Amino acid sequence: MTIALHGMGVSRGVAIGKIQILQRDRLDVEQRKIGHEAIADEVRRYEQALAAARQQLRAIRTRIPDETNADIASFIDAHVLMLEDAVLVQEPIRLIRELGCNAEWALKLRRDALIAVFDEIRDPYLRTRRDDINYVVNLVLRLLLNQAPSRQETLGDRLAGSIVVADDLTPADTVLLQHKGITAFITEYGGPTSHTAILARSFGIPAIVGVQHALAYLQER
Repeated sequence: MTIALHGMGVSRGVAIGKIQILQRDRLDVEQRKIGHEAIADEVRRYEQALAAARQQLRAIRTRIPDETNADIASFIDAHVLMLEDAVLVQEPIRLIRELGCNAEWALKLRRDALIAVFDEIRDPYLRTRRDDINYVVNLVLRLLLNQAPSRQETLGDRLAGSIVVADDLTPADTVLLQHKGITAFITEYGGPTSHTAILARSFGIPAIVGVQHALAYLQER
């Protein structure tokens, strides 16, 4: 039986290579009550996670060659700025203090409120900016939840020459994967105006996005 998968080509080119699956662990965020005496420590834990996330992004930023189009580096810079904005810095801290909840839950509440606003935007380009919010929030959540590094950070040179298949990729993921020498990538989500698609075109990486059920049918060999 022949199975055909369909998606949108967002970067020109043809690629042949072995498949590498990149699939993140699910983020399960639960609400926990924080006693009044522990709120200051919880705020400090959140601030430390923000600082670590900014450090991770700046480390990725340094891997971008100087001769690369400035727009590419600006994607990472934008994420760093988001992690310094009061929307994601002060509001979760306010919720921690007012609700007496854990940092993960406060950040999730703030993220959900922001995503709801972006979902109401009619412009498709602006609406996809919710992906940037999801990315930076998930980066901080993984640090708060002490999750292991993403697979693209641990596979090292084994990614060279491979075709990466993932549910979705962030701009930072795309920079890291290009740095590791992938041949192409396929994602289940995304569109032609996403930052990842723009980066794929800038880097000259053949890419297809919006391939539903790709992870169910494509396997590593």
